[in-house]
Order: sequence, then structure tokens, then C-alpha cells
Amino acid sequence: MESNEPLDPKKVLDSQTQPVETTFNARDAIIYALGNKTSHYSLSLWQTSSSFPTGICYSQDPLKEEDYKFTYELKDDFTVFPTYGSCVHKIDLFEGLVSCPGMPKFNPMMLLHGEQRMEFFKPLVPDQQLVSTGKIANIADKGKGALVTFEISTYEKKEDGTKDLLFINSISLFIRGLGGFGFKGRPAEVLPKIPTTTPTKILEQPTKPDQAFIYRLSGDYNPLHVDPNMAAMGGFDKPILHGLCSYGVIAKLIVEHYCNNDPTLVQVHHARFTSHVFPGETLVVSTWKEGNKVIFSAATKERKKEAVVGQIILKEGPKL
Repeated sequence: MESNEPLDPKKVLDSQTQPVETTFNARDAIIYALGNKTSHYSLSLWQTSSSFPTGICYSQDPLKEEDYKFTYELKDDFTVFPTYGSCVHKIDLFEGLVSCPGMPKFNPMMLLHGEQRMEFFKPLVPDQQLVSTGKIANIADKGKGALVTFEISTYEKKEDGTKDLLFINSISLFIRGLGGFGFKGRPAEVLPKIPTTTPTKILEQPTKPDQAFIYRLSGDYNPLHVDPNMAAMGGFDKPILHGLCSYGVIAKLIVEHYCNNDPTLVQVHHARFTSHVFPGETLVVSTWKEGNKVIFSAATKERKKEAVVGQIILKEGPKL
């Protein structure tokens, strides 16, 4: 049940979550990689052309050896795709919210993923010992709801007791119905506006009707994404795709088409989820290359509805 008590931002801000120690193996990383893979094609809009280069996602063609680095653990260059870090920290954000002083009770189906920002420092490696720490770094009154931002830092925990920072997740959650408390939030990074010029490339990717069932095996078991009754409680006609699934798909498309399939060139991936995607819909991702930034806007092909906007910042000097 929801509470009539107002949200108290002074109590919520900087509230800490308990540290969580985790590990993962190559199988976990492969499940994540396969859970985001669907066929796609891309086309360049620099010039009009009647023939477009075609491509496939990792291991959609089981004989495409350059894709094995993400899906075959015996390859010498086996690589964990970096956005798996959005799943591996295992901090329970819902528990962090409901146990936070100053946070009213709310219907969990009113909770939506607003933004996801990841900054990468070192790559993930299977069987690392990981420890993640989290806090509520920001909260803002958005009128119809509250935007709560968790900052989660994940480290490799070494045998000598030292820790190396691997990546930071900044996760903004929108809770419908909890607005009106007045606090406008701490200063926050602003995403660039979507350019009005012709995109550098448009990347198109269908999702599969069972995409949410596959993706949830990476750890997000929210029934909103598979149970029609739970989706209806959240105001949706049917289950919606995980925002982080779209987030990972967009990252992979940009890595393939701007980074020569080298994910270590990604420094920051920051996205805002502006609407929902239904499993089985096609994402049309318009991209603009500006220096070392790739700005993107992803919309559903079927409903012509913008779903995700943001940017990926690349390390200087990527091979295009």
C-alpha cells in the first residue's frame, strides 16, 4: 500500500546500501551476450544508396569466428561485454528504496527505469571476486513522481585486501505518484540534445517476442517484463522489455559499427529511457558521431515511438 506521508529528501539523500560481494563465470557472461542478440542491419546516410552493408549480431551466424570472443569461452580473446556490469553488482535497488528512511511506501509497479549511466575503468574478467557499494546520490521532484539516482561502484577485491575500481553504475529510477516534495535535486549531468542534422548511421535491430524471458536470466526477474497481470498493474497493455536490454543492444550496435567490435573503447554509456519497448518490436537507432561521442536516439519502428536517447563516449582514437 502507498503511504500518505511525504517523501523526505534530507533523509533519503546519501542513504547507503549494504556492500554486496559477488562473482560470475564465463557462462554467466555468455548468457548475457546471447540474451541481447538478435539479427540487425545498418545503413549509412552520408549518401543515398540502394545497397546497404548487412551484418549480424554475435553468434547469430554460428560460424562467424569474430563473434566468438563474446560467446565462446575457449577463445584466447574471450571478452565480457562491459554492459554486463549493469547486472553483476547484485545490489537490490528495490530493497534499498523500501528500507530507506524518509521514503514512503509505494506500489512497486509504479517504479520505472529513468536513466542508466555507466563509466568503465577496467574490464570485467570471469571469476573475479567483486564487491559493490551503493548510495542514493540524488533525488528530484519531477511533479508526477520522484527521480531517485543510485550510484553503485563495483571493485575487484584482490587477495591482498586491495580493491581496483572497475566501473560505476548511476541508475535513475522514476517512481510515479511520489512527486510534490519540492526538492529539485543536486546538479546532474545533462545529456546532449538530439541533433537535427542527418544521422551518421542508422542502425536497425528487431527484438524477439521472447526477448524478456531470455534477458531476465541475467538477473532482473521483475515480473513486469513477463507477467501480463503484473504489467497491467503498472498500466501497460502487456509486458514490456527491460530498459537495460535495450541499453545493451544499443551499446553492441555502436561497438560493432564505430569501434571495430572492440568494447574496451567505450568509456561512458549514458541513456535515458523515454518510453517503453514491447518484446518483438524493432529498434531503429539513429546515431550522430561528434568527435569521440556517439549521440543516439532509438525509436520503435512499429509505433514510431522514441524509447531511448543518450550518448556513448569513446576513448580517443578509435578505429572507425
